[in-house]
Amino acid sequence: MVGEPAALDNLVTTARGSAADDTLFHLSFDGHVARLTMARARYRNAVRSDDWRALPALVEQAARGGARVILLASAVAGSFSAGVDLNELVALREDAAARLPLRNAMRAGLNALRASPVPVIALVDGDCFGAGVALAIACDIRVAGPAARFAVTPARLGISYQFADITRLRALVGEGQAARLLLAAEAIDTAEALRIGLAELAGGAAQAEKLAAAIAANAPSSVAALKSGLAATGDDAGENHDRAFDAAFGGPDFAVGLAAFRARRTPEFD
Repeated sequence: MVGEPAALDNLVTTARGSAADDTLFHLSFDGHVARLTMARARYRNAVRSDDWRALPALVEQAARGGARVILLASAVAGSFSAGVDLNELVALREDAAARLPLRNAMRAGLNALRASPVPVIALVDGDCFGAGVALAIACDIRVAGPAARFAVTPARLGISYQFADITRLRALVGEGQAARLLLAAEAIDTAEALRIGLAELAGGAAQAEKLAAAIAANAPSSVAALKSGLAATGDDAGENHDRAFDAAFGGPDFAVGLAAFRARRTPEFD
C-alpha cells in the first residue's frame, strides 16, 4: 500500500498552461485488437469535456472496425490519467450552467465503455487518480503494472463522485473498501489494488497484451453474449440471456468451434 498521495498537487500541475492541446484519445487497430491510447503528456492525460464527448464514437468505431477487444492504455510514462482537467472544474465554481453538461459528457463517455459489446481492458501503469479511476472501472478488466497508483480524490477538492462511478466501485471492491477509497482519498499500489479487487491482474503491458490476444481469439458472438450476461440486470435479464444461449447452438461460431474441437485444432473465427 502507498501512503499519502500527491494527487491534489498533480491535479493542480495539470491545470497550468493553455487549454488548447492535442486530442487525448487515439484509436488504432492491430488485427482484432483496437488500441485506445491516451497521449496528452503535458497534462498527464487529464480528460476534458470534448474528450468525454468523443469517447462514445471511438468505442463505436472500434466495434464497427472489427475489434474483438479494446485495450485502453496510456502512452505517457508514469501516468494513466490525472482525472478531469482542473481548468474545467475550477470554471464550474462560477458557471453553474456548465455543471450538468460536464456531468452528462462524463456519463456518456463512461457508459459507452461499459456498454460496448466489445470487451475493454484497462492497462494502468502509473498514476490513476479521480476520474481516471472512473475510466478504469468502466472497463471490463483492469491490468495493473508495477508503477500503478490508484486514488479516488474528490474529497480532497471538496466535491463528490458521480453515482454511477460509486456504484461501479462498490460492485468491484465492496462497500467498506469503496468507503475507504472515497472517504480517505489515499493512494494504493498494485498489490493493494489486487488484494481488494480494484485490479484483476498484475504484470503490466505484457499481461494486458496476452489477455487481449486470448479474448480476440475466441468466438466474437460468445464473448459479446457473455459480456452482456455479466452486465445484465432487471427481471427479464436471465430469460433474455438464456434465449441467446439457446440461439447460439444454431449460430455460425458454434459450427466453427465444434468443427475445430472435433479436428483437435485451434478454431479460427470470422
